[in-house]
Amino acid sequence: MIVTEVAELAVIDLGFSWTKGQRGGKVFRQPSVTGTIKNVFEEDIKGDDFVYDESLFVGNLASKHSDIKYFTMDKNKPEAMNTDVIMKTSLGYLGGKKPLNLLTGLPYKFYFDQKSDMENKILSFNDEPSFTLRKGKNKPVNIKLKINDLKIVPQGYGIAMDYILDDQGNIADKNIASKRILVVDLGFYTLNLLGLDKMTIMGESDSTLTGVHKAYKLIQKQLMQAFGQTPELYQLDRFVISGKYEGYDIRPIINSAFEALAIQIMNDINSLNMRFDYYLIGGGAAGFIFRYLDLPNKILFDQLSQINGYKKIGARKWK
Repeated sequence: MIVTEVAELAVIDLGFSWTKGQRGGKVFRQPSVTGTIKNVFEEDIKGDDFVYDESLFVGNLASKHSDIKYFTMDKNKPEAMNTDVIMKTSLGYLGGKKPLNLLTGLPYKFYFDQKSDMENKILSFNDEPSFTLRKGKNKPVNIKLKINDLKIVPQGYGIAMDYILDDQGNIADKNIASKRILVVDLGFYTLNLLGLDKMTIMGESDSTLTGVHKAYKLIQKQLMQAFGQTPELYQLDRFVISGKYEGYDIRPIINSAFEALAIQIMNDINSLNMRFDYYLIGGGAAGFIFRYLDLPNKILFDQLSQINGYKKIGARKWK
């Protein structure tokens, strides 16, 4: 008797700023940064630091220790230089050698143009040789990826399905599912405006380039004026989250930048010339713009809502 190993559901949200993923109880959450390797004191290696194939630091480890860092805002994700390594690292950690049913997403603006390329990129991992992955202070583990099945959805759809579906992928509230909903999915590079009417994606949906990076560039400009220096774009997250830079309270600078971004986002929403029953505001920086958005029935979702929704979509697809 031949025993066939059952594929397990894994979800990945590959963002320009952060990559999040989950399989069962395992969670991957790292900055979308890679970098050159170097000797690091053992005391400085954290439990969730990753080294890919003994050739590149990934995520937090790269941000903190690499002398040369690779961070891309290339809108063509399948061809972006970091996509391979970050995807393989996240999938290798989540799945190891287990066969996976993978669900991930692309910005709505690029979905139709890039979906086929992204599918080919991910499925090609099955034909590539194994690689090693080292986590924390552990020894390198040999990884051979096995992608059993794959589904790619427009980003923002995960947030909507996190609201509409239960953990088994069933409709949790038929009344809400029958409504017209707009997902305002604020990413680092793109803003996804995904409309749903009775759970059907509306053709009026759109993506703009009104992402978090717009606010971050304003913050950089003001920090340069105030301090004569500023962190790189990919390093700003921790200062924005803490509200401090060089020991000073920079929350007024942060609030001013995100208020300006929210005004542009409202312009993008109003340009749709449509009214919705619910506005779902999501993305890692959604909390910074939420109070500035003059919208009825607005609901705030956290950074992990997208992958929570992906899990529910996966449960619905691979029952």
